[in-house]
Amino acid sequence: MLTNKIKKWDAQYDVVIVGFGGAGASAARFAADHDAKVLLIDSAPEGHEGGNTRYSGGDFSWSDNFDDLKDYYIQTYYPFKYDEKVLNTFVENVCNMKEYARKHFGIESWYSGHRPNGEYPEYRHSDSMKSQFITHGEYNSAFWKFLRKQVYQRLDKITIWYDSPAEHLIQDPDTGTVVGVQMKRQDQDINVHAKNGVILSLGGYENNQDMVQNFLGQGSLAPIGSLYNKGQGIKLVMEIGGQLWHTNYDSHGFSLNHGDAREKFAYMIQWKSLFNGSIFVAGDDGTRYYRENEQDRHGFKYNHGNWVQPVNQNHPHIIFDQKQYDYLINDTSEKSGQIKQLLSYAIKANSIQELATTINTPKLEQAVSDFNFMVGAGRDIYLNREIKTMRIFGDGPFYAIPIRHNILHTHGGGRRNSECEVLDVNNRPIPHLYEAGEFGDIFATKYIGCNSLADLLISGKIAGINAAKPKSHQLKVDAVTSASQTPDYLKTDAHQSPINFPVDHNQGIGISANGLSEIPIVVRTTVDDNKQLNKIEILQEKETPSVGEQAINKLSQQMMNQKDANVDAVSGATISSNAFKDAVNKALKNVNGEA
Repeated sequence: MLTNKIKKWDAQYDVVIVGFGGAGASAARFAADHDAKVLLIDSAPEGHEGGNTRYSGGDFSWSDNFDDLKDYYIQTYYPFKYDEKVLNTFVENVCNMKEYARKHFGIESWYSGHRPNGEYPEYRHSDSMKSQFITHGEYNSAFWKFLRKQVYQRLDKITIWYDSPAEHLIQDPDTGTVVGVQMKRQDQDINVHAKNGVILSLGGYENNQDMVQNFLGQGSLAPIGSLYNKGQGIKLVMEIGGQLWHTNYDSHGFSLNHGDAREKFAYMIQWKSLFNGSIFVAGDDGTRYYRENEQDRHGFKYNHGNWVQPVNQNHPHIIFDQKQYDYLINDTSEKSGQIKQLLSYAIKANSIQELATTINTPKLEQAVSDFNFMVGAGRDIYLNREIKTMRIFGDGPFYAIPIRHNILHTHGGGRRNSECEVLDVNNRPIPHLYEAGEFGDIFATKYIGCNSLADLLISGKIAGINAAKPKSHQLKVDAVTSASQTPDYLKTDAHQSPINFPVDHNQGIGISANGLSEIPIVVRTTVDDNKQLNKIEILQEKETPSVGEQAINKLSQQMMNQKDANVDAVSGATISSNAFKDAVNKALKNVNGEA
């Protein structure tokens, strides 16, 4: 925490928003619409902002029955406490999400068809929540691009700084009012005064291993969303005496364990054809520990009448025999490409004993014997897996694929009230400090799909409007850099200049906005005298470095080797692959004068 005894303020805005994800974008939009001058900052570089919203499916919750929906939520809280007023506010707003889309976006939302009986159909009124779309396609960043567009339509009131992580909140020592933010920008400490409010929308802490261990008690979780959620919001809140709550998480089961920061195959556990046969998941000692063919509920698994996140194993493996390998290598499901790629990471051994030694699972041989016994008996008495999905392990060779439990996103952080004000340890609002999104959200235990996007729209609106309101407490600012003397590092990073790249007579430019990033992929192709592809230059792209960027480089090499743009998309990076292919094909058409 810093006090307000700042010798020089570098800039002043009505509202400062920390975190340019979906919640930050929503808050900035509503603050600007209420006549506030807004500074929106993010720790990520341009093209990598967006938080977990960038990686979301794009649908949000809606209901037409307040009482039924509230009862459904209360059951997911049990036996934990909940804040009645906060829950009521959230449920009321969820019931108004269709009107929200009409009023604020000019769009009629439509039913997505996901989870028609609710994520927990065992609970009363589980069908009271219906998920909605306002953008087309899933997991293609369309929802994030849509929210980002709302910000860029208001650049007359919103300044954006990328690569500018918040380091401290600046607080009045006498009143406790949050009056500004200190951030790091271009290697300089910048002090920005916030006249009316600061909004924290930094997302979670899934990329902070210390916080994952301390708050979640888990040892090895693979992040599958943004790599920039590192728990800085929690540090900021704790520094000024804020209260924490709901520090939990959800996931999508397993990812490949290949030692990468962001592993592949985030939705592997959903592949129905994978866990059907002589195959199971082994924990650290080689024994089974959850029902493999069970439908994933954002990572929560059935446990004696409850649903909980399974205890994190440090090095689990998928175990299967040769017959299963042959079955999977010939799989024709929609996931066949990813399954084949997954198989390429398999560890092979001639016997179960050899495999157990290789992957350090001392009880693996007994686990396979037990599995075979239960198949023969016609009942999985250990985990109650459907027996029709199980087949006796045959002779070797045998295989193991290393996997990791993954983490989609964390929930909770600073505790907030129904007005999205952050509370101190005595449940009193910290003046002028607000929050929005998954940092501080209301989900105490079980996360229900589609609710994070509803929450970021709801809390972003509430926080943005409340932070924009002029406040009676106004700090006397002695010095602020004048507009006429504004250095480059205080100017906005938001630019909308047209793309203009030079071309020769045998070259063409291709642009595709269909990738995961809102920044278009731009390529320049060169052809020879026979109009054959001779060179591909990637002039602009901001796809995910660990997945999309690697896929683009691989595709570029394949295209050059084959002298043809018609190559197969890279499995696991289909959206980025198709966008790159689209850009190359457009560039080739432009060479030939067809576009």
